[in-house]
Amino acid sequence: MSSFAIALLDRLPAPVAVVTETGSIEYRNNAFEESFGGNAATWLNQAARAVAGERGWLQGFFLTGGDEQTTMDTDISGRVYRIDKIMNVDGEARSVALRFEDVTAQREAEQAKSDFTSMIVHDLRGPLSGIQGTLEFVLSQEGSKIDSMYLDLLTEAQRESERMMNLINELLDFSKIESGNFVIDPEPVRVEGILKRAVRSLQSVAQRDDIFLLSAHPRDIPQISGSLEKLTQAIINLISNSLKFTPKKGLISVGAQVVRDSDQHPETIVVTITDSGMGIKSGEIEQIWEKYKQTKNKSLRGGGGTGLGLYIVRQIVQAHGGRISVASVEGVGTSMVVTLPVKRAAA
Repeated sequence: MSSFAIALLDRLPAPVAVVTETGSIEYRNNAFEESFGGNAATWLNQAARAVAGERGWLQGFFLTGGDEQTTMDTDISGRVYRIDKIMNVDGEARSVALRFEDVTAQREAEQAKSDFTSMIVHDLRGPLSGIQGTLEFVLSQEGSKIDSMYLDLLTEAQRESERMMNLINELLDFSKIESGNFVIDPEPVRVEGILKRAVRSLQSVAQRDDIFLLSAHPRDIPQISGSLEKLTQAIINLISNSLKFTPKKGLISVGAQVVRDSDQHPETIVVTITDSGMGIKSGEIEQIWEKYKQTKNKSLRGGGGTGLGLYIVRQIVQAHGGRISVASVEGVGTSMVVTLPVKRAAA
């Protein structure tokens, strides 16, 4: 680096260092020296090493192509630092200039916020479950002489309580994701059973809204290793989304197929939820996976959402080693495609 660049970096209040891919320090500014001193050599060397086949975090800044990282958060000596790659540095050894920002206080504030949200939401689930149980009991009584007006009101109350419970569950999952506590407990799972369970739970809603909800899949779908609860939640969420934006007399189909390799061994299971709804504008398709992002389409069934549903679905699918994509034509319909690996299937 030029003497001018060094003089400029020395004046920066944030720690900056030029580091090789082996962890040696070619340059450090005054702020870096004040923050880390001689300890930096030890943890940078550890960050460069590969352990049990896994790369150290430092090596991620030296990858080529689309895999190269430009920013990351990591724990250094009990503090959380956000590390940004400023530039590649020419020299005898491959080097990068990195800026270090202490975000410990920010992380602690986020954790406190997440814990508070989780506590409040947990406290709401109890009484809401009681309300749901009471409504279901009243509406399930055969031969009851409830006036039709009151019956409509009770049915609407049941629908709104279901919506509230879904919102609460989304907030709980979001809180776990943000705090890094979103964990999948794997067990042998039959995808066929998940689809049947999801469709059955929403069939009455579809009938009430005069929508045809169909399911079709082969009988030989293999088991995978995953969470029955979370995968069912993801599929129910996708079908519920279709119900919100599909008009009366519309069609929603839920299907699955097995993709095999050249030796006819199952490799992936592809689940598709397709509707004849209003579709998504091309400019809004990518943002639907972001938290708090929603399309400008208004639900045909009323009621808003948190903007977290599809974000959580994506997190669930990725936690199972899968991926999710969408294809949509405005005014025609939407297809959500979930691909799950069979290579993780139980023996």
